[in-house]
Amino acid sequence: MKAPKLFYITTSLIAALSLASCSGEPIHIERTTTIDAPIDFVWEHTNSLADMNAWSPWMDRDPDMTQAYEGEDGTVGAVYSWSSEKEDVGSGSQTISEISDNSITTHLVFEGMGEADASMVLEEKDGMTLATWNYDQENPFPMNIIMMFIDMDEMLGPDYQQGVDNLKALVESNKASRNEFGGFTIEKVDLGDRTYLGVRDTVSMDAMQSFFAAGYAKTMKGMAKSGVEVAGAPSALYFVWDQENGQSEAMAAMPAEPGSMADNLASFGVSGPAIMIDYTGAYEGLMAPHQAMEEYMAWHKIEMNGPAIEEYTNDLTTVADASELNTKIYYPIK
Repeated sequence: MKAPKLFYITTSLIAALSLASCSGEPIHIERTTTIDAPIDFVWEHTNSLADMNAWSPWMDRDPDMTQAYEGEDGTVGAVYSWSSEKEDVGSGSQTISEISDNSITTHLVFEGMGEADASMVLEEKDGMTLATWNYDQENPFPMNIIMMFIDMDEMLGPDYQQGVDNLKALVESNKASRNEFGGFTIEKVDLGDRTYLGVRDTVSMDAMQSFFAAGYAKTMKGMAKSGVEVAGAPSALYFVWDQENGQSEAMAAMPAEPGSMADNLASFGVSGPAIMIDYTGAYEGLMAPHQAMEEYMAWHKIEMNGPAIEEYTNDLTTVADASELNTKIYYPIK
């Protein structure tokens, strides 16, 4: 007696479901972009939940969604949760599960829709950054059966592409306007027309203090003798800073009216655009803002157009402590 067709159909279906339940195929989606910025700068835009939300493709879909952060963002265990009435946003949470060199992984929980892991991996490539955004989801039974009929790459791929496109645009835009280096804010200013009078010489670095002390005294005396008025704060101009040989070509200078001259004193004029750091602290710490200026110029690919200028707006006769000393540092630029 032959078995009915229904028996074979049912048996085949059970076998298929059993096989699928044992071999749930994981889902992997990834999208990659190349960003014209150093890897450490791109990392600053990907290493926390708040930073990731700045370029998330889903954030603009419901501006009224409820959002909350828990824990210390940027560390393992920090949580971001959201709740939206819109179906394409839904509700859920995202927890940082792992952070390593230039890589961050988060665990996603979608209410009523399962769980997954997402990671952003950065790699240096010819001075630029290769950013890869991954989505990985395991599908235990019975979700693996459902997922057999859903193309997740087709569903999520466009969103992941939009995400890396957003990241690229954000980083490259911020790169062009970056003005924070070494903990200092660097401003662009216009120097106008300035003339400095003073004593200029090549000096060994261990003799700098005595050079400036004697130089300012000679400058003040020479300007007074020539009837030239001081037009601002004492300044130091550095034309050459030769760390290797321990010497600098420097000028102990006082500002004067543009075009001024004085007997036995050097004269130097500067004008036009410059970058500036307003530094408060002891003179011993001045190397740090100078380093920040160098980093700024390298980052923005600009060159100096004159000497580095330190303008000392106060001194220890007017402040209670060296930590209150104020120095404005100017780099004329092309």
